[in-house]
Amino acid sequence: MPQSLSNVLLHIIFSTKERYPFIKEEIETDLYSYMAAILQQINCPALIVNGMPDHVHILCNLSRTISIAKLVEEE
Repeated sequence: MPQSLSNVLLHIIFSTKERYPFIKEEIETDLYSYMAAILQQINCPALIVNGMPDHVHILCNLSRTISIAKLVEEE
């Protein structure tokens, strides 16, 4: 039986508008958890979600059934 396997890791960086430090410590945990949950729903599990006050880094697996453009649109 043929089988197709893939393991594509993506490093995605989102910046705030004009790099303003909108991401405060009080909301970091909730924001990162929310982003990880969205990735899980589209079958692109997050390995790491972290960042700074003016940007977020995401390391995730790319599902075989979604394009990079669609993943970034959903996120």
